[in-house]
Amino acid sequence: MDQFNIDLYLSRILSGYYLFAYKENQYKLIYPSINTKYSAELYIEAEYEKNKFNSWLQEEEIIDSLISLGLWTFNGDENLKKIEDQIEDIKVDLYKNHYNTTKLKSLRRQLSNTKNLYNHKYNTRHSFDQYTLKGYLDLLKNQYILAHSIYDLNDQLIFQDIDNIDYNVLNSISNIIYDNSIDTGMYRKIARSNLWHNYWSSNNKYLFNNSVINWTDEQKMLVMFTKMYDNAREHSECPPDAVFNDDDLFDGWMISQRRENEKQKNKNRASKILDNKNLKNANEVFLVAGSQEEAQNVYDLNDASSRHIIRERTSLINNNNQIQEQNLPDVQRQLVMQRNQQSMGARKK
Repeated sequence: MDQFNIDLYLSRILSGYYLFAYKENQYKLIYPSINTKYSAELYIEAEYEKNKFNSWLQEEEIIDSLISLGLWTFNGDENLKKIEDQIEDIKVDLYKNHYNTTKLKSLRRQLSNTKNLYNHKYNTRHSFDQYTLKGYLDLLKNQYILAHSIYDLNDQLIFQDIDNIDYNVLNSISNIIYDNSIDTGMYRKIARSNLWHNYWSSNNKYLFNNSVINWTDEQKMLVMFTKMYDNAREHSECPPDAVFNDDDLFDGWMISQRRENEKQKNKNRASKILDNKNLKNANEVFLVAGSQEEAQNVYDLNDASSRHIIRERTSLINNNNQIQEQNLPDVQRQLVMQRNQQSMGARKK
């Protein structure tokens, strides 16, 4: 079935349009050109001027409303970001344990549960977005573009006048198109398929009979994933095929590479900042920041372990501002390790 879907969706992507049925009639979604998208932006600009002084929910009001309904908390946005980071961490663990089938099963369950939790909280967080001015304008723009993209089989627009549209029909068609959209996993399968690679390797400079600016969103998405896999195969630490063919494992590999690159960049930045400073064997270096942005840049110079220590110390000091250095958790751990090493050395003698 997968191969059938790959063939079907690839043909659809290459054609630049999507055929669908509505009430026993056939229609064609011709993906919007740059001209249609530009017209949509002009339409939205005019709508913004008409509606900007109306009563719209503000961002802080959305959060207050969600909190009052018991659907959100004051630190909900921060927790949502933490769940997103947890998903990345689990994917890295998946990649690092991809030979351990027992561990993989447990990690996949954990990843699935964490993704579901993230999706639930994300949907809750944005459930009132439609009542903001931005949400309203986004809806109008999507409706405008869709109305200018639906044709009959004779290539005649179905909706001729944007001001006299049956929105029940438009919304029904929108739901059909949404339900049959190509998800990320399918794009990645197509990008890895031999059928697509035959096209790609033959001439990847001229694929869709027009310039990049006129490629459909589906075509651009497919090329993006194809280049992603091509770059990975050229990498000095190219992962095995089993990793390439598993989206979560491959994500874990990419996240690992990104983190290593960030770590190296931070080391290079730290070396430049600390160059010519007489630090000798200092374990810690304190730098004075002139702004919040500069403070964040200094914080980013720390690796993951150091950031954990900073967060740990900050939390402890906030609850007890008179704690002595030797009682800090990281210092205690270091002292325990030193005692253990000394004890082992004494036993060897």
